[in-house]
Amino acid sequence: MALVDDPKCGNKPRREVLKEIANNAEQIEVQGRQSNRKDEESYWHNDFSEKDIEEIINNLQEIAKELGLPEEPPATDENAPIEFPIEQLPEYIKALAADHTQRDMAQLVEPLNLRIRGLLHNEMLSSVFQTQSSPSMTLEEWLTDYIGDDEAKNGTVAVVDLSLVPTEVIHIIVSVLARMIFEASQRYRRENDCSLPTTLVLEEAHTFIGQDLTSKSATPASQACAKVFGKIAREGRKFGLGLVLASQSPSEISPTVLSQCNTFLLHRLAKDSDQDLVKRLVPDSLGMLLRELPSLPTRRAILLGWAAPAPTLVEIEEVPENYRPHSPDPAFWDVWIGKEKRPIEWEPIARKWQRKTDSDNGQEEQKPQNN
Repeated sequence: MALVDDPKCGNKPRREVLKEIANNAEQIEVQGRQSNRKDEESYWHNDFSEKDIEEIINNLQEIAKELGLPEEPPATDENAPIEFPIEQLPEYIKALAADHTQRDMAQLVEPLNLRIRGLLHNEMLSSVFQTQSSPSMTLEEWLTDYIGDDEAKNGTVAVVDLSLVPTEVIHIIVSVLARMIFEASQRYRRENDCSLPTTLVLEEAHTFIGQDLTSKSATPASQACAKVFGKIAREGRKFGLGLVLASQSPSEISPTVLSQCNTFLLHRLAKDSDQDLVKRLVPDSLGMLLRELPSLPTRRAILLGWAAPAPTLVEIEEVPENYRPHSPDPAFWDVWIGKEKRPIEWEPIARKWQRKTDSDNGQEEQKPQNN
């Protein structure tokens, strides 16, 4: 590159800045050669750190900016968490189909647009789609709330309750949450040169990574959900992301994911397929211990794998009542014989279900009655 007037880049002439970049790159190459080459005849490779490469790239971008070179726009794809008005999605798909060379493309996407419009007007999904009526949240706030604040100022556990999420979108939401957490762990390590120890606990795991979800007959959303958890099970450990699976039907979980688990805590298992799965995890000499699985009492479990040198019968500590999950055994008999009362009032439940407000209730009361 020939610089005639040699103007300045910041406080330094461009010539000096380019010379510093070249010297910096040469120094990195020499350091990599010296640190990786054990002797003159062995093979070696340059181990460049990401910070070194980013420093050179930033310097080159600064020179390009001073020279007036056009700046390339950042790459944008479906993985970039960029906000967009979702009500414009059907028209955008329609415009893409209009630009396509095939004549029947517009007719093919019309049923898809009809389904998207139906979902946008679904009351059960209004809290997901109608972002204008709900408080906005930045990506930084989302990461702080769901992964954690500095020094765990907002707590050490984040619980995401998806019990009332419609079945049509449950796998999409879970897969997006898992991908966000996994990529956040990757980016944290890249930015800080160390991992952030995080554990992702998946309750009713067979619902999201079942064997049937990996088959070709499964929906694309179900396949994506099982795929992302399979990736976390295989690669999450090196980024500090652990995975805990809780399921009452372990035989229904994908074998690919189960093969990555290194510790098992087995409670009472009565199903034959579940017992056969467990027997394959331990040596034949320990099969006698697993015979107790169908009759294990409450809070008793068998611990085996990496966390225990040998399969061990353990007792789970009693959790204080105010910290227990809201999943006790239903008091069928006590309610049926009248020992416990269960008053029934469906009106507030129906109003919340249909997302009705007090004003809507008043309008219904003013409707004329038909005689």
